[in-house]
Amino acid sequence: MYGYVTPIKEQMNTADFMLYRAYYCGICKATGKMFGQLPRFTTNYDIVFLSVLLHDFTVTDVKFESKGCVCNPFKKKTTVCRNELLDKIVNTNIIMSYYKMRDGVLDKEGFKSRVALNMLSRPYKKARRAMPEIDKIVGESYEKLFGMEKAGVVGIDRVADCFASLLQDVAKSLIGDKADENISKLCYNVGKFVYLADALDDIDEDFNSKRYNPFLVMYNDYTGRKEFFEKHKDELSFILSVTVNRAIECFNKITFTQSSDLLRNVLHKGLRGKVDELFKSTKKLPKPKL
Repeated sequence: MYGYVTPIKEQMNTADFMLYRAYYCGICKATGKMFGQLPRFTTNYDIVFLSVLLHDFTVTDVKFESKGCVCNPFKKKTTVCRNELLDKIVNTNIIMSYYKMRDGVLDKEGFKSRVALNMLSRPYKKARRAMPEIDKIVGESYEKLFGMEKAGVVGIDRVADCFASLLQDVAKSLIGDKADENISKLCYNVGKFVYLADALDDIDEDFNSKRYNPFLVMYNDYTGRKEFFEKHKDELSFILSVTVNRAIECFNKITFTQSSDLLRNVLHKGLRGKVDELFKSTKKLPKPKL
């Protein structure tokens, strides 16, 4: 996905950090086993959050093992073992990554998107065969979003609903009958936050490349990142804060066990921290590292 749903590392205890890394490594390792080594680059913090969230919500029995890593072959890392839900999430991540790269190609984002899309072509076809229902959800959501962007739709909530509904419907499909209103709305608002944060972060590139951006269309007064954020900070903060608060409200109604503190760090602190980071930035945020 995008990389806007991350914990605050400095405010994590050692156990939670190790748990988070175990989930990250589990997705990366499983991706390598299922699709080969190159697609492992699609592992991202947003999909890790979804994995932690859904494993805990469904009370899935999570097992751990110690494995070596290609990045550091001399030191073994604690890794979440493959299970049915994890494999579904890995397939989902490949499908979502493929559509994100395809969207980048359509937006003329450059050579890297075309290379990544080509590299993901075969893994995507395999993931699509394994999970056609997920492919249908993601494909239809991106088509709807592309149509709105092409039409220059004015209305931030209306456009953001495409990606928000995508993540909500993906989560519901992954956990089936276990899904309830709280987890559905939680995923909806996290998805909405990701879309809004990404749009704000990309605002310079979109303006310079004459690409659609809901904030550029809504305000139509862009002269620069710093000036835009200063002029509209109150309104932009309100839009993002409402989305974050709705996600937190849903989270607080759910009982989590093993990962409760980790998830609370991401939602209560990480999302709000990302908002502050965006408004302080003078250029696109660097790729997060934990």
